[in-house]
Amino acid sequence: MTVFELRVSLLGAEPVVWRRIRVPEDADLPLIHIVLQMAMGWENAHLHEFVSADRKRYGIVDEVDPESGMLDEGQYLLTDLVGEPGDRCLYIYDFGDDWVHEIVLEAVSEAEFESEAEQFRCLEGQGACPPENCGGVPGYLALLEQFNDLDAVGHDEAVDLLGEEFDPEAFDCSVFNERIANLYTSHMSGSESEEMDEEMALIYDLLDFLVSDVVPESTMSIFTLDGFFAALAIHPVAIMPSTWLPMVWDMSGSGHQPNFSSAPQAEKGMGRLFMYMNSVLSQLTGESADYAPLFEIFEIDSPDEMMRAATEWSIGFMFGAMIDEEVWERTFADEEGYKMLLPFIVMSGVNDKEIDIDEARKKEIREGLIDQLYACVLDLQDFWELWRKEYLAKNAPGGTKRSQQRVGRNDPCPCGSGKKFKQCCGK
Repeated sequence: MTVFELRVSLLGAEPVVWRRIRVPEDADLPLIHIVLQMAMGWENAHLHEFVSADRKRYGIVDEVDPESGMLDEGQYLLTDLVGEPGDRCLYIYDFGDDWVHEIVLEAVSEAEFESEAEQFRCLEGQGACPPENCGGVPGYLALLEQFNDLDAVGHDEAVDLLGEEFDPEAFDCSVFNERIANLYTSHMSGSESEEMDEEMALIYDLLDFLVSDVVPESTMSIFTLDGFFAALAIHPVAIMPSTWLPMVWDMSGSGHQPNFSSAPQAEKGMGRLFMYMNSVLSQLTGESADYAPLFEIFEIDSPDEMMRAATEWSIGFMFGAMIDEEVWERTFADEEGYKMLLPFIVMSGVNDKEIDIDEARKKEIREGLIDQLYACVLDLQDFWELWRKEYLAKNAPGGTKRSQQRVGRNDPCPCGSGKKFKQCCGK
């Protein structure tokens, strides 16, 4: 098969930041985007675009402004931008910080590989990835000055952000190669690999939606959302979208909502959200032993970033666990139930004032909990499973029911689709 060797350089960075990567010739641009995020070390938390030598722009097509000139990257391959050694294009990440990467095609070769993962390799590289949201190249340079100057104003803040052991010139290719190997694990069958590819594509697609201008800034992060959906999936009471959906957009209860400009745009965005919820639900209602929180799937290497992701996930889980007041109070008051909730309370910091543990001990416990959260989810699922039949019987015909307003045929569907009930779930 034909493979490309690309040199990717972060323009303006000092010390220099670059990667040399191998990718298959026939890779589409969404896949190249994911590879660049992983190789550089970005978090895929912002929008991006590719710019060809003839100034054509490829990215996520904005349905709000279809006349923007942006081409849908999903319809194009890497070969639409580069084809011969020496060809180059740009990859721009985060339209606020404007991290501009130059991609140069250095070599084209033929090779055979034993696995799909081997098509993707980081061959060389230099320079650590800057932190997200630091102000682009100028902000990063200023941050490094503060980091290196013990007497500088903001030195402590720079150390907190970068970590005490941060080396701006360090880079290890094996990190990228291990992540790629994890995406194409050798023990998987072809169908399982395809399922994983589809799942990761959905995750990255959802990430783009969650950081778009369509949704409010108060929208849950991808990790918070994953924890939230995990709690809803194992909850002993079925929670309707009309209850949980507003929390996705704004956990504070202020009522912020997405700014969809058209029905197709709303359908596409909401479709991503519900597909992902169904994905989490299927993990926890099928082979639960295979369940893993999203921060484990992402293979985050920085301890600080892992702690941040696990904390966000736990906050989401707590909001999902607390969404039904009766279930929450009953679980919290139950001795065994309280033990089940305790790891999430400590990890998230939500409602942890009632726990008589000093902050140093809490930090120590949190560090030890990160690798155990998946098991804590399964334990709570088993605990709540004993209640599920009870709640189902309680809400069955003839039982004691919760007061719930009946949805009229012409009322908005409670699933949040924006359609009338008779055109959606009431069909």
